Amino acid sequence: MGGSRWCFGRNRIVANIDLGPSLLQFIKGMKKGRDPVEGLSDEQMRQVATEILQPYLDAKLSVTEDGRAYPVKVDRLVSNGNVYTIWISVERIPLDPGRLVTIDYKLLFDETQNAHMNLAYGYLSEATGDALKSVFDFSPPAMQFTFESSSHVWTVVPPGTAKIGTKVASTAIPARGEPSVTLPGGTATMPATAQTPPSPRSRWSEILANAGRFVLLGIEHILSGYDHIAFLVALVVVAPSFKAVLPIITAFTAAHSITLLLSALRMISLDSRLVESAIAVSICYVAVENLFRKKATRRWLVAFCFGLVHGFGFASVLQNLIVGRANLVSSVVSFNVGVELGQLMIFAALLPLLRLLAGLIAPRKITIAASAAIGLLGFIWVLERGFDLSLLRL
Repeated sequence: MGGSRWCFGRNRIVANIDLGPSLLQFIKGMKKGRDPVEGLSDEQMRQVATEILQPYLDAKLSVTEDGRAYPVKVDRLVSNGNVYTIWISVERIPLDPGRLVTIDYKLLFDETQNAHMNLAYGYLSEATGDALKSVFDFSPPAMQFTFESSSHVWTVVPPGTAKIGTKVASTAIPARGEPSVTLPGGTATMPATAQTPPSPRSRWSEILANAGRFVLLGIEHILSGYDHIAFLVALVVVAPSFKAVLPIITAFTAAHSITLLLSALRMISLDSRLVESAIAVSICYVAVENLFRKKATRRWLVAFCFGLVHGFGFASVLQNLIVGRANLVSSVVSFNVGVELGQLMIFAALLPLLRLLAGLIAPRKITIAASAAIGLLGFIWVLERGFDLSLLRL
């Protein structure tokens, strides 16, 4: 997952693309490792932008207006904590009202077997030059789009000053994967410089659509997070009844909700390598405890303590997606709801399976076998994340 922001100004587009270190290393020419540009000087970062990123974006990203292509320039690469930002610009592009601007984004699809997704926000401004960059900090986005391998072309109709009696298209937030951006109901005749403000109903539709998108992202994340699934299995394999599992689920949910909100809103920040290593350690600890203790008393307390760590892991993914300023809190809450729904799906499938196996095999044998496998997996993750090794491809 990644994020991007695009500001359409007067004859210029300024944008930034946010990628985590694990995605950045996929780009041809970048060194392999958890952080491919860690420790580089400013001059070396400029060299990476010019010699590695520029050729890559030339091949994978194009911007056209009314069928004419305009070059995309990589201005610089900067570090923002656990995320790297590629600043780009498109100069001398007319951006005339009513003329289509098409962004064709194909970054990282081939490298990730089409698993990459980039949540893009669009901004509109009458500013020029470097003033466009400040728009991201002081204005809400006017549109939103999700770049995926199956939907990688975003078509925008930029508004602007129009002559009296000219039909112009304003801008609204589109549905996920929708190719063009137009005001609901089509174009309208407007006086010069006038635009129709969005109705309250449209605003609520926008908020609900955004919330639904982040709920789905939360479900996708937890169901594809092998380490989180392994931790959840280790937590409940010693207590396969709903009555015993309920306080464990509640404690884990409460804990990671706290740190997810605080970290995603950048109130607390931890190094991603430390967080990922700590998650692996939490898996090992619970698995080992299962091997040596027949009944894990106060398992809810263990779930709460380690849930705080897992919340930071969820936030590291979410921070790449909430680059827009609008609906930020609702996006974080919706993502957390999606994570909870994903957890319930896991438990809904896991508990009946454990009960079924308990009727065929002694429960203690199930606990030992599952915990040994999970403990080994967690130990491998500790080595990978703590020492930059590549032992498993999970």
